[in-house]
Amino acid sequence: MRNRKFNSYKPLLILTSALIVGCSASGPVFKPVDPIPVGKGVVYIYREPGFVGSGVYGTVTANKEPIAKIKTGGYFPYLSNPGSVHFEVSTEATNEADVTVESGKEKYLKTTVGMGFFVGHLKFSEVSPEIGKKEISECKLLEPIQP
Repeated sequence: MRNRKFNSYKPLLILTSALIVGCSASGPVFKPVDPIPVGKGVVYIYREPGFVGSGVYGTVTANKEPIAKIKTGGYFPYLSNPGSVHFEVSTEATNEADVTVESGKEKYLKTTVGMGFFVGHLKFSEVSPEIGKKEISECKLLEPIQP
């Protein structure tokens, strides 16, 4: 009797698994920008792999320009001139972060999922290079948004 119940849920489990996998990053595993181009700095925007909120993704912009869709387990290296860069990420709400880019330096902007009314909200937090390097190591490269 118990096996029959499980068998009736198999198609639902397979479909749910496929949807979750489809919402996660699938590019090459993390590789740092090396060397960082002269006169530039890099901001790694990333979201750790995980099950919670895996169906939630949003568009990341830098100074109002769309650069990537952040997904579970994904990262995007944003090269910039030194100075302040304004990042935004949106689902049903928008979250913002200002990062000061320094020539030849790496910055790490972590994306997490918080509770939302209909859809989870994505949130930014700048983390230290020590934490960022550890957390981003299993992330996969995201495709840039083409202008």
